[in-house]
Amino acid sequence: MWCSLQYLLLLTAIVATTASSPSTPARSINLPTKTNVSNALYQYLSTSTNDSSRKLQTFDALNEIFAEISLDLPDATVDRSGLEITITELVCRDLNVGDIQIDHEIQSPTSQKVGVDVIGIKIMCNFRYAYRWTIFSGEGAGNAVLDPTSNASIDMEFKSKDYSMYPPADVDVAECRTDVQIADMNFDGDGVGILSGILNLFEGLLRDTIEGELNTLVCNELSGLGDDALDEFLLAVSTQLDVFLEPEVAGTNPLYFEDSLELHAGSDGLPLYLDFQEMKNGTGLVGSAWEELDKLFTVSNATEGVPFNNIMRDYVLQEGGMLEIDPSILSSANSFFNGHDILTETSMSIKSIKIKGLDSFTKMDVLKAIGKHTLWNSVQLDYLDIVVEIESVMKASSKDDAVIVAGNSPPIKELFTVDFKVTDITVDFSIFLGINLDTLGNLQLGSVLDMTFIFPCLLNAIDNLSITELSVKVEDMVPPTLSGFLDPGVDYLISKGAKSLFHMYEAVLIRTMPNFFDSFVREKLNEILTDFGGADGCPAPDSSLKGIVDFRALLLPVQRSVELLGSGDSPYGSLVRSIYGVVKKLMAASDENGLSQMNSIIKSMTASQSNVQGDLSFPGELFGTKMNVALNGLNAAIELSMKDLAVTNIDTLGAPITLLQPMKGESSVLNNSVSIGVSDAVRTSFTLKVMGKGDEVEVNNELELGISMSNVDMILELLAEIQEEPFLQFPVKDITNMNCWLATVVRPILNNYGVREGEADSGIVLRKVSVAVAEAGLDMKCIECTSPLLLDMQDVLSSQKGIEDTTLVANNIFEYLSKVTGGDWVQTIIDKAVYEAGMKCPHSPTYDKDFVGLQFDELVVPQTSEDSISFLIAIIAVVGTLIVVVSLLVVSTRWVSKRRHQRWLKMLSRPQLLVLEKIQLEDEAREKDLNGRIQAMVISTSSSRYYFVCNSIYLEL
Repeated sequence: MWCSLQYLLLLTAIVATTASSPSTPARSINLPTKTNVSNALYQYLSTSTNDSSRKLQTFDALNEIFAEISLDLPDATVDRSGLEITITELVCRDLNVGDIQIDHEIQSPTSQKVGVDVIGIKIMCNFRYAYRWTIFSGEGAGNAVLDPTSNASIDMEFKSKDYSMYPPADVDVAECRTDVQIADMNFDGDGVGILSGILNLFEGLLRDTIEGELNTLVCNELSGLGDDALDEFLLAVSTQLDVFLEPEVAGTNPLYFEDSLELHAGSDGLPLYLDFQEMKNGTGLVGSAWEELDKLFTVSNATEGVPFNNIMRDYVLQEGGMLEIDPSILSSANSFFNGHDILTETSMSIKSIKIKGLDSFTKMDVLKAIGKHTLWNSVQLDYLDIVVEIESVMKASSKDDAVIVAGNSPPIKELFTVDFKVTDITVDFSIFLGINLDTLGNLQLGSVLDMTFIFPCLLNAIDNLSITELSVKVEDMVPPTLSGFLDPGVDYLISKGAKSLFHMYEAVLIRTMPNFFDSFVREKLNEILTDFGGADGCPAPDSSLKGIVDFRALLLPVQRSVELLGSGDSPYGSLVRSIYGVVKKLMAASDENGLSQMNSIIKSMTASQSNVQGDLSFPGELFGTKMNVALNGLNAAIELSMKDLAVTNIDTLGAPITLLQPMKGESSVLNNSVSIGVSDAVRTSFTLKVMGKGDEVEVNNELELGISMSNVDMILELLAEIQEEPFLQFPVKDITNMNCWLATVVRPILNNYGVREGEADSGIVLRKVSVAVAEAGLDMKCIECTSPLLLDMQDVLSSQKGIEDTTLVANNIFEYLSKVTGGDWVQTIIDKAVYEAGMKCPHSPTYDKDFVGLQFDELVVPQTSEDSISFLIAIIAVVGTLIVVVSLLVVSTRWVSKRRHQRWLKMLSRPQLLVLEKIQLEDEAREKDLNGRIQAMVISTSSSRYYFVCNSIYLEL
């Protein structure tokens, strides 16, 4: 926009005013210098595409601006046929342009032509004059009006050795056409009245002469501008690009920086810098975390693409897939361009930068530890679309030799956008990252809770940061578009100009990218990186905070915190709040089946453990014992073993999930609730093996026992009073140490038994624990069974009555466990752990490396080290085992008794057998009568006997 104004003003000034013959150097028109306007003229004379059928554009807004300015032009002298006229105080106003057309044509691989046509130039000029003709002389005022049909055009040929390989290096003016016509000239004389009459007499002669001189002058000046200034400009650009057009050298060794460093050990004798190879190849939590991180960048299937794209869409990009960047990160200055010449004074500033396409990753191979401290990365994107919004402020020049004079006219402000797009991008880069473990480990949470200080604090822990390799390759570049200018005419000029310039340099720019980024850009980035970080950029935690952490202020936005009766301030920064916001969004999200999207994380974690999504598997023997049984004449040795524990369908969490939710009116209380087994029942199973061998019996039963639970609802209301000072001063190196986290909690007062005294609601308290199941069922599957009765039991367990009874028993067990968890016994265990935590935490003032535990007087309490899940599994195992063992004992005892009974009958005499037969007949009659009126519990499908046994076990507990 600013360049087009300069060019138009220059061109109209040439064709709208009088001029002397080129042979009269002392009084000729003095045009603006070629250096001042060459760049601007080149951009708009060499930047259009051929479109001969284009409709005329409107330049109304541009002409409104022209109407507010005036042109102060140099003095001029005309000397022809004895008449010498000197023109001074030449000021032109009311400039108006009808249309401007730009044509661009690719003539050959080495030549491109640009044509510019300016049509319908109108302007009014006022001047003072002095004349001399024979014996007459005088002076006066006059004016001239340019005919609106006046026009000028120029064709320029831009030459290159090969546009696919090299930029243009030469420009020639192929043709120049002008048709300048003065519509009217008027002279008002001073003094003798004959003055104006004489001048009007010669007006026709002057008109033809001046028009001819102007036509010649316009082409001479424009030709000179093309031959000299534009050649100089193209040469300067070509010189800059030639450096990066050299053939690509062998790739830079990305390990050169690491190989050249001599590293010393840290304060603890361990390596000074974080070793990425050790992290990646490690086991445990760090190794698993690295593997999970790798999965985010790996294409799972052709349909879903790179999972990282979903993370970008859900948590980084704004609406429409855009990422808006604060322009201040590029430069702290208010403007990135300031220009001042004889035409205008212009400044430009970036108002916004938006990037689209950061969710179009097609391949990501990142964080590859090619050295101990060097990471290699390669990413491919489908496209990147960069939209820059720019504000231009232009006003008349304030120089002494300024051509444009606008008086007190306000500056012209214009907001326009530049849209630039590239496709099929490949970026390869390596980074040496020397992270000082001592500095990083001592970094305190309070220093990074404010997100604005995260980067400076992390950089403070980086002793060395260098980009050791950078390569960017682009398959195609889309011509940039510019929009938002004053009117359609200016939009046309700018867009056409940008496209023409782009066509000339597109192939060259693509060729220069690899060398440009690996040398110039990489060096500049490393220069910038050396200035980052430093101790001054990482603040210490706020020492004025010495109370209790308010979870409402820590986790929630200010408005939501106030709604929960919080203070509404933000003493803990925005980091935890932002992380919690992302997690909360994920916990609230559901899929098409109403299940929580957290299941995707569970699927990934469980698959790494069991190779099956949503399942956990613990193969091998879990329990084994031997026992001797003596019952009703049965003497047998029995072996029991339990193995191959499995938990399936863990990925059935319902939405929403509530974790760490602050509560209204409570600064230290967090609510937690989750439902599992929503779509499919959660099933816990194990293999039970029972082997028995006695004098007259031998059994071998191997079966799978399981319990399935649907819609299990769990609620936990947790009080956790965390002290602000130790929380804010918590060092990163102990972030995985649970004792250190417990050391931040308010310590309870304990008596000599280790039991809390004084305030009940302090420290950590499980205020409410509740677990309920909607439906539970036991199942049994024989793998190898020698006892037929077990098959009958399988049908009983799977009946509706069996499921109802199992659900009742399960809820009774959960109720019992909830009471135990929320009771004094568990509370005492928690209080002791909190009380001792400071002595086990390395950064705590009370730390004792030789600490083995505090000694309290003994209390008679239930002895168990099992948590609720393990205890529940144990209950299931006990119930299942009892059912099987009892069944086996019944069957075995009956069989043994039957054999012994037959041997005893053979020993009886005839009279004794008759008496026995009579007794048996009486018993059979009595049993027949009973069977007619009631049903035996053993063969009853109501499972009352099963419920009785299970409930008795619960009551015993």
